[in-house]
This record gives sequence, C-alpha cells and structure tokens, in this order.
Amino acid sequence: MNKSINAAPKEYTKVVLTLDLGASTAKEIAQIYPDGVPIVVTMEPEIADVGAGTIEYLSSQLLQDNTVWIGIGEEYYVLGSLSRSMFAGSSAIRDLKYKYALPKIAALTWLAIRRLGVKNDLEVYVQILLPPGEIATANNLGKQLTQLLKAGVKTPTGKFKCKVRSYNAALEGSGLLAYRSRNENINYFQKNVGMLMLGYRNASFTLAVKGNSSKAESTDLGMNWVVDQFVERTAVGLSKEDSRLIAAIVEAGNGNYDSLRRLSRKTKPEEIKQDVELFRKVLPVVREEYTRALLRWVKNIAIMDEVIICGGTATFVRKELTQHFEEEGIPICWNGGMELPKYLDTKGLGDRVADVWGSHISHIKMLDGSFKYDRKGKPLVPDYYVQPINAAAPTEILPKNRYSVAKQRASKT
Repeated sequence: MNKSINAAPKEYTKVVLTLDLGASTAKEIAQIYPDGVPIVVTMEPEIADVGAGTIEYLSSQLLQDNTVWIGIGEEYYVLGSLSRSMFAGSSAIRDLKYKYALPKIAALTWLAIRRLGVKNDLEVYVQILLPPGEIATANNLGKQLTQLLKAGVKTPTGKFKCKVRSYNAALEGSGLLAYRSRNENINYFQKNVGMLMLGYRNASFTLAVKGNSSKAESTDLGMNWVVDQFVERTAVGLSKEDSRLIAAIVEAGNGNYDSLRRLSRKTKPEEIKQDVELFRKVLPVVREEYTRALLRWVKNIAIMDEVIICGGTATFVRKELTQHFEEEGIPICWNGGMELPKYLDTKGLGDRVADVWGSHISHIKMLDGSFKYDRKGKPLVPDYYVQPINAAAPTEILPKNRYSVAKQRASKT
C-alpha cells in the first residue's frame, strides 16, 4: 500500500502578524488564527550588524528576554535593547525603514512565535505598515521575506523557518482610516478625510476622497526633527541617541522641566541651573517652529472636511494642532475615534498602538473573507482575558480555553 496516498494532510498553525517598524518602537500584533487572542509584541528600534564570533559568545550565555539576534546567511544582526546596551546599535533614523526591514521582521516573527507558544508546522500571514515614500518597495520586500523564512533564519533558539502564506503592505494610517470608515454616523464616504500621522522619524499624510485614497505623502517632520534642533541649539553636550531625551522633551513641553534637569551633564548646581534656563528658552521656540513647518506642509497638500490625527508625536503638539484646525473650521478626530480594548495595551503604549490595531482588524477581516470564517460578532479581545504574569517568558503559552480563564476569574470574585 502506498502510505503517502492515505496519509492525512499536514495541519499548520496559522499566525497573523501586523507590523509597524516604528523608529522609536517596533510594534506588532500577533494572533493565532482564527480564534486566538491578539497580543502586542514590541522591540526597541536599535540594530547592530555583528560578526559570527559575537554570536558564538551570545549563544554561550543564558538566554534572556532581551536576547534578540538573527542570522541571515553569513550576516548577523543583534536587535532591540541588547543591541543598544552592548553593541552601540543604531536606530538608523536616517535610513529607510526598508533597509533593515528583513532582519527586523524576522526577529519580530520569532518573538511572536515564542510568545504564542507555537512550535512547528507554522504558516504566517503578514501585513506591514509603511510610509507613502516606501510603499513602492513592498512587493520586493515580500518576495525576499517569503524566501528568507522558507529557507530559515538563525535565532537564539535554533533555526527558525515558516511558510509565508500571504503578505501585503499598507500605508501608515490606513488602519485608522478603515476603522473610521466603519462608523455609520459620520458620512465618511461623502467627505474628504485627511489622515495626519506623526511618528518619530517622519510625518505622513493621506487623503481619502469619498472613501478612495487620493493622495499620500511623507516628510521628515517627525519627533526626530525636534530632537535634532533642540540638541543643536542648546549645545550643552546632550546626545541625540539618549533614550531619555524624547520623554524629557515631552514632559518639559507640558511644563515639567525636572526631566531635562536630569539630562544636564554638569555637576555644579549653578551650572545645572543655567542649563535648565537654556532648555526653558529653547524648547518653546523649537516647538513653535516645528508646528509651523508641519502645518505649512499640510496646508499645501489638500483641502479637507475632517482630519484624523494620530501617532506618538501628535500629543507633543496637540494644543497647537487643535487650535489651528479649530480656526480653520476643520473637525479633528483623534486616533479615528478608536478606543483600544482594555486588555490589549499590555505594553503601556496607549494611542501609539492604535494604527497597528486598526490595521490588524482590517487584516483579520480580509482573512475571514478569504477563509469564509464567520465570527458571529465575537470581539477579538474578550473583556475577560488576562495576560500571563510573565509576558516575556519564552515558554509561555496563551490559554487554550479562554472560557476556563473567565470561569477562574469569576470564582475568585
């Protein structure tokens, strides 16, 4: 008897990944399809190319949660916090996201699989968010990724491989535009709706004319512009690579200059005081110039009936943006009106994960249509779901029976 004829077809675990390779934090939402609970996976943006000897050393050490490295052929990359702390890794702000996309996507995929507890026989469905200026590279990136993960990449837990069953790229902000379009009360398909996304590396603008994408542009006016100007104009030895600087600038923008006081490299109280006085003088000027440049760019692009504003940098100039668009008579919808599910934001990113979550919802809806799967109105993140206590442990597995989790919680109350 020919056993191959009667052998049962191999079953693969389907994993859906929606990724945003942000310049301040790489974010992804991962989910076992169709009924797994989505989780947020993050990775610091730094990356460093290293030699085989470095990987041999890292492999001899105890595997830690921040040990992330990828081997592609004879090239090796250390990523995330380990890249920054041990190898002076760079977040590569000046480079296109596409340049380091392959090792970053491979690393994020590996991290997601560890978090989800999936072992072998795996197929993934990938969606990646890109700024308008890089969307043309998407097809080539997808082909390279499919070949790479089929052949396998080296990781701290051994060779990792999987089948890429689908790959697509979407514009940054498209997740929130899609979410907004599903609101039946706003006449979305009768309006010109602009999407302004302010990230760390750049700003992106998309215009939807009666539901159809009409324009998409990007510029370098991200938070990085503010950081560069602030460091150069103060000239007191601040480092643009200091991970504390962005948070300190945001806090100072809200009137709390103690955060910037801690960044002063002076030792004498009088000199520290002088630095803080300089910070207080320079930051409002830089903030005003940034806002003016941003609005000048937006006004030259399009006329809108409504603007959706999102991205981590938007909170820094929220007051200025609100004032401008109110004076122009253009209603603002922050983050597309989205409210993140209570149990999804386990990383404390808040609105910074809104776009990738909106894109993930669209991604799942697309796959449901392809597989003819009926969710029957069930939410992707149940309100009874509880994340594991040690969310970064490589051995963790999401609860297979989510209803037992609900029952356990009910029994304790």
